[in-house]
Amino acid sequence: MTDDLPPLPELPSPASSFAASTALASSNEGLGFRDATIGDFFGSTALISGSSYNSTNPADGFNVPIAGSDRRFKLTENVSPIPVNRFFVNYNHFSQPVRNVTLSKQDVDRVTLGLEKTFLDNSSSLEVRVPIISGLNATQDVTGSGSQTNGEFGNMTLTLKSLLWQQGNQSAISAGLSINLPTAQDANVYNSYTGQSILRIDNQSVHLLPFIAMYHQHSPRTWSMVIAQLDFDTNGNTFLTETSPNSGRFTPISRFQEQNFLYLDYSAGHWFYDNPYGGGFIRRAAIIGELHYSTTINNADLAAAGPDDGDIVTNPFNRIDVLNATGGLRFQLGQDYLLTAAVVAPLKDGENRLFDSEFALLLTKRF
Repeated sequence: MTDDLPPLPELPSPASSFAASTALASSNEGLGFRDATIGDFFGSTALISGSSYNSTNPADGFNVPIAGSDRRFKLTENVSPIPVNRFFVNYNHFSQPVRNVTLSKQDVDRVTLGLEKTFLDNSSSLEVRVPIISGLNATQDVTGSGSQTNGEFGNMTLTLKSLLWQQGNQSAISAGLSINLPTAQDANVYNSYTGQSILRIDNQSVHLLPFIAMYHQHSPRTWSMVIAQLDFDTNGNTFLTETSPNSGRFTPISRFQEQNFLYLDYSAGHWFYDNPYGGGFIRRAAIIGELHYSTTINNADLAAAGPDDGDIVTNPFNRIDVLNATGGLRFQLGQDYLLTAAVVAPLKDGENRLFDSEFALLLTKRF
């Protein structure tokens, strides 16, 4: 078989390989390009409720409508521990993960545009992700008039990743930091009958997400990865109400911080088809299976979220533990393109089930 997946180059010793080596060069490119994860996560846990919104039970509230309500970022959405030069487009369809202000459930579609560029002899990379989301309209009308769904720009993410250590020609460990930035627009909840703004939410939260990841090449056709990541909301979002009805002036009433998360993810894949002659449209085909565990690591915040005393924002279920399974097929098209199609199934129920199902389509091009 020609053009097998290349092995990782051997380094002198684990200690001397810390903080990157020039030996980690373009031979890693094929691994980082081909053997990326698929992903699983939709991270909307906080709900708004109260007499101003006709939902006095916090568990029956509506989702915070920032970034289409798809607020959080998770590293394992199409990523490899190995730095690589690539463009990518991710499409994710989530079945009924959120409720709008009228308490109706709705689907969410997310398109993520991404670019990863290596440096330091390909031992490190910087990645930029820009999500575009069709989900909750940032402007919600409690009367139900108009559309509660809209296309919204999400919160951009920057990720710095570096190879740290390698053993022989089989395994490598990388680590880094993702920064999720509040680039989505602010949210507004109003009453179109009275023209009064009930609540404004300033999108200000910056999330820091350190991670560590391990890649292991079992054979030229088979690989696996383990990724651990923490998600910290560093500053929260400000909630405001109008100083007086229809004044257009707002007074801060609270600052709400989202819960911090721990993400643990395992991904394995096998290239079951390889065209030894390099011709044809489909060069390789792989099957991929993943398990994703996400859990809150602190208690839920509770903050004022409206003009009435009972208007609050919180996660009414407090701690949650989410377990999802992902299965997909990946096709290498020619030398430089990957196309992956996958489905995600939640393995838990109740508050630990953040959506009914997910479909993902990922397109990657290396350069």
